[in-house]
Amino acid sequence: MDSPSGEIKGVEYREEFVAVDDAVRLKVMVFKQTAAQGKAPVLFVSGWVSAFSGWASFIRALAGERDVYYLETREKSSALIDEKAPLTDDDFSIFQIAKDIIKVCEHFKINNPQTLACGSSLGATSLLEALKNGKLKVGGAFLVGPNSEFTASRFLLWILYLHVSFYKPFTYFLVWYLRHFRVDAKTEPEQLKRYKAMLNDVEPKRLKHSARSVILGKYRVWNDLETIKIPVAVAYAPTDKLHNLNNLLLIARRLPFGKLNPCPTNLYMHSEQLLDDINAFEREIRY
Repeated sequence: MDSPSGEIKGVEYREEFVAVDDAVRLKVMVFKQTAAQGKAPVLFVSGWVSAFSGWASFIRALAGERDVYYLETREKSSALIDEKAPLTDDDFSIFQIAKDIIKVCEHFKINNPQTLACGSSLGATSLLEALKNGKLKVGGAFLVGPNSEFTASRFLLWILYLHVSFYKPFTYFLVWYLRHFRVDAKTEPEQLKRYKAMLNDVEPKRLKHSARSVILGKYRVWNDLETIKIPVAVAYAPTDKLHNLNNLLLIARRLPFGKLNPCPTNLYMHSEQLLDDINAFEREIRY
């Protein structure tokens, strides 16, 4: 892949690995403006085992006008984890990822109301968890399809008990399942392409722990949503089959300063077009 920055004019790019505990360092892709643009920096947390390539055009557009910190969460292959560390499902829970987010923001000194938090899917859910009770102190959050809970059919539950060596071969079945049951591959082939790229780069042991933590752990987002006292936009698209629309609507209603941000398609929510929605949201909360 070419440079993540895409040689954006006026932007300096670097990568940092931030220690979030004694055994784990997380990759953060930092896009810094060489001249102040007067717009809030953005912390971006993508979805479950997602690949940067699926967000590249959007992130480059975003970085063209403000500082961006793109955090890759600990279930991704980029995370540096001590091989001797005894990993458990809890080490990959949403509660742990929320703690990681806060530590990363503190490291870069962006845990403050001047920062805008953005994220997608599991990343968006983890941001909600971090925002509860004022732990993450950003000024607003723009979230694409946050998950309210994580379930699996009986047909798929047995996978969670297999030895980790079966997980890489299983990704081929998962692509087939997504194509036929969860993704509109005909009208939005780009979405399926993103998931293929994502699954080709998974780290099996982390994938298993992460899936078990949210599914067997029965995570639900609802507790303490009312403690999030900042503006939060919940973006959704009718064509998105991976996130429950009714639950997205309920999340926005349960948030004290929540609002819905409808988008025409799933592709739109992953493209540079979404930048207009984020800028409109920022203007609304700043003035």
